[in-house]
Amino acid sequence: MRALLPIAFVVFWSSGFVGAGMAADTGASANTSLFWRYAVTTAILLAIAVARRRRYGRAFLIHEIVLGALGQAIYLSGVFHGASLGVPAGTSALIASLQPVLVAVLTSRLAHEPLGARRTLGLAAGVAGVALVVVTDIGSGGGALGMLAVVAGTAGLTLATLLGDRRPRPEGHDLLDSLTVQSAAALAGFALVAMAGGGVTPPAAPEFWTAIAFLVLLPFVGGYGCYLLILDRSGPLTVSALLFLTPAVAATWSTLALDQPFHLTTIPGFLLALTGVLTLRAPAKRPAGTRGEMATA
Repeated sequence: MRALLPIAFVVFWSSGFVGAGMAADTGASANTSLFWRYAVTTAILLAIAVARRRRYGRAFLIHEIVLGALGQAIYLSGVFHGASLGVPAGTSALIASLQPVLVAVLTSRLAHEPLGARRTLGLAAGVAGVALVVVTDIGSGGGALGMLAVVAGTAGLTLATLLGDRRPRPEGHDLLDSLTVQSAAALAGFALVAMAGGGVTPPAAPEFWTAIAFLVLLPFVGGYGCYLLILDRSGPLTVSALLFLTPAVAATWSTLALDQPFHLTTIPGFLLALTGVLTLRAPAKRPAGTRGEMATA
């Protein structure tokens, strides 16, 4: 089961591109889709928390709110708004693929260890694989603001990954508790943006709610849940490296669900990215004091 977790993460995380496309096809703006995605998610998670009679201390709340703001609100806002400003999906994916590089460099600095030839080659293979997958979709659209939005989103996810790894989850709290607080924090941010931009009212099309259900179950519960589990167990570099595989899998999702063309460069690009991921694979055991020590499954 443990070996299937990285596969599930890549498949679920990549499905977010399809869900976003489904919502956009109903005429919903990025602000509207993000608001309702998190409104539904947070309502469900809070109901579960109440049923479980969960209580959260101040330190736990502050930590998870910061992670939710960085890893969800800022990350998704950057990607979605970059797309709305005209940044091509390939360009966005290529910028996002720098996240594992940032994580590797920062973790090596924090640990006072050299990056090493093996990690450097793995990172280079991963970025090259992503570039090969998205080469037909890379463009100069979106302008400086669009690019800046995607860069800001990538930086937010990078910081969330590093902060989430460096502090153990307090005893008595589990993954569901983290998801609940982080989702509520992200909802607060998306609600402010949606209300300011007039994007709260959902489209009349019933397909919008199908898209929201898809976004709640697959990218959030499946994708972000697996992300936190892998971060707990294997560390920031391992979970970040898996992001190298998401453009190729997202392209496959888009071909199957949205009838978008499948480019032959996707296959060698995926294999090259997979080589990078395997090269960067972390040891099974985590050092004491990390969130990995708190994993229960």
